[in-house]
Amino acid sequence: MGSCMKQVIPILAVFCMALLIIAGCTNPVKPDATPDTTIPTATPTVLPDLRPEPTDVVPPYQQVFIQISKNTVATEPWISVVFAGGGGQSYVVSMQATVIRSDGGIETEIAQSPGIGTTLKFAGTTRDDRAVVNVTYTDGMTYTVKDEIVPFQNINP
Repeated sequence: MGSCMKQVIPILAVFCMALLIIAGCTNPVKPDATPDTTIPTATPTVLPDLRPEPTDVVPPYQQVFIQISKNTVATEPWISVVFAGGGGQSYVVSMQATVIRSDGGIETEIAQSPGIGTTLKFAGTTRDDRAVVNVTYTDGMTYTVKDEIVPFQNINP
């Protein structure tokens, strides 16, 4: 029996190694990644919405005046939004101005408790831009008081 065991042990060892080899060969093989055949397409450029919308009707006792202008220097155009006061200026909590540029840029500034002459300044373009001004009052109401195109007027017509 001793010699029989000596023969069985190597046979079992060879059998176990064969099982390990077979088990290693049966693991799933990932197929080669197929090449991406999609053709990149240009993303459409979304143009900014430069169409002004109607403004809100502010109660007469809360009306204020806002002046919007653009300089004519083509190297560094800017837009200014100036709080010019009015009968309702004592009711104003804040003035928020948003400039939507023709190049797609959008910029917003807020002036808390603006007084006459308070100015918000924005980068502009050498094309038409849009300015929207909202005023918030002490009663919690916010009104859009200005929404207009701010054209660039070249000094050389």
